[in-house]
Amino acid sequence: MTNLLNSKEYKIARTVKSFKSSKQATVLLSCSLILGIPACSTLPKQMPQPMEYAFSTPTEETALAKIVLPQRNANPGLTGYHVLYDPLEALAARLELINKAEKSLDLQYYIWDNDKIGAMALHAIIQAADRGVKVRLLIDDNNSKHMEGIYLALNQHSNIEVKLYNPYRFRHYRAMDMVLDLKRINRRMHNKSFIADNQIALIGGRNMSNQYYNVSDNYQFSDVDVMLVGAASDEIIHSFDEYWNDDYAFPVKQLVNPRHYTLRFDGLKQQLEQYNQEVTVQNYLDLANRSHAFENWLNHRIQFDWVKAEIVKDSPSKIKAKAKKEEHLNFQLIKHLNTPEQSVDIVSAYFVPEKEGTKKLAQLAENGVKVRVLTNSFKANDVPVVHAFYGKYRQDLLENDVQLYEFLFNPNVENLNINTDELAKKAKVSMKGLSRSSLHAKLMALDEKQVFIGSFNFDPRSAYLNTEIGVLLNSPSLARAVHHTMDENLSKYAYKLVLDANQRMNWKIQLDNGKTRIYHKEPKMKWWQRTGMKMISWLPIEGFM
Repeated sequence: MTNLLNSKEYKIARTVKSFKSSKQATVLLSCSLILGIPACSTLPKQMPQPMEYAFSTPTEETALAKIVLPQRNANPGLTGYHVLYDPLEALAARLELINKAEKSLDLQYYIWDNDKIGAMALHAIIQAADRGVKVRLLIDDNNSKHMEGIYLALNQHSNIEVKLYNPYRFRHYRAMDMVLDLKRINRRMHNKSFIADNQIALIGGRNMSNQYYNVSDNYQFSDVDVMLVGAASDEIIHSFDEYWNDDYAFPVKQLVNPRHYTLRFDGLKQQLEQYNQEVTVQNYLDLANRSHAFENWLNHRIQFDWVKAEIVKDSPSKIKAKAKKEEHLNFQLIKHLNTPEQSVDIVSAYFVPEKEGTKKLAQLAENGVKVRVLTNSFKANDVPVVHAFYGKYRQDLLENDVQLYEFLFNPNVENLNINTDELAKKAKVSMKGLSRSSLHAKLMALDEKQVFIGSFNFDPRSAYLNTEIGVLLNSPSLARAVHHTMDENLSKYAYKLVLDANQRMNWKIQLDNGKTRIYHKEPKMKWWQRTGMKMISWLPIEGFM
């Protein structure tokens, strides 16, 4: 790949979706699962690497430190948070923090796409590196195939280091790794963290790709991030160092053969500068900035809510299937959660509760706790196979008074993002893409006490296979806000699943005129898809979901 801007964009994928993106990969995966081909490690040989730690770089005199440290000193031991709901604000926050950084940027992502968002962020990163900022970019290798030439060129800058995590050995024949080393390849670093000058950290569900920031021509992900300072940000920094220094983190120059790519750093920088000057890009950036609202908040009106918080995170050893139970995020999360007494709201893009989770949610409902779950409908789910295994548990959950809601693929026009028209006209984003949605957020609110935000889905893949990170905030005000938002908006954005007099599932939706429509069969699902989902749910692969 020699041209960043002209390369074809590829659809966002989780690991299981990547495995099923071609007939060949499906056959290979099926053979591996059914025949139980013995594992043969394909991990490349790791060369000795120097250990690097974020706090080795002094950042106490940076502009960000001068903003954060006074508040931090006034709230010892606490964590300040600011939730980023709006996708344009989420991008503005990232770009402003990159522009504000003076010493270091540590960025860890599952996906960094070769698209508009990826290009804008890389342009800002190169400008930061040119100022002397040390940049460490750590990317899971599962989705790096279309970016590895760019990473190699980026790595030529003296202030930028790029590493790929848990790499494929067969760079151009990745299906071979799946067959020979499925146990390792199936486990991915799903973490997302963004750290500027060791002062401010972002975590949540958003990757660096068009779909997360309302600029995709296909569909938009509904997601959430949280900006953290104080005690929790330190833990996120330590977590980044753990992964960066892990022996599964490989320098890109060790993995990628430069003879396969003609793109060099100077050419990459020139392309990015030209692209960044395009009118549609500038219009999009103007919409994101909105008179520099985030910049003004950061520099003049900054106000965090300070609370007790716990960072919950998987150890890198989970990828090797060697993590102790206390090194698993789900164990840590359960340990720090209060016992709910009134309400539990769960928002999860991919929701597969398994038998044990179904039983626990049913017990909560039986004890008088209002339990609501919002996940994707079949049409909104970007990984339909996951929907097959979620579907196995709906009847039991509904019969035990757990409330289920499924996110709409096409919300009503009046419920679209307020910037939709401007994005379509000024940034030239397809109106068709702007009107299509998929839930990608991962959060949970308990009573008026606690809120969890992170990269962790409530499914077996997040629990047992991938590594994740999140934060548990002991914030009554945020918990109330989550509950209230769901009260106000669920009917606008989701089907409500209900059982009729014969205990059959129905899907209720509120129409534009205020009336209710009831579907007796799963909406937007054809008969052959319904049959396929049922057959898939019988396969012994739920643990991969």
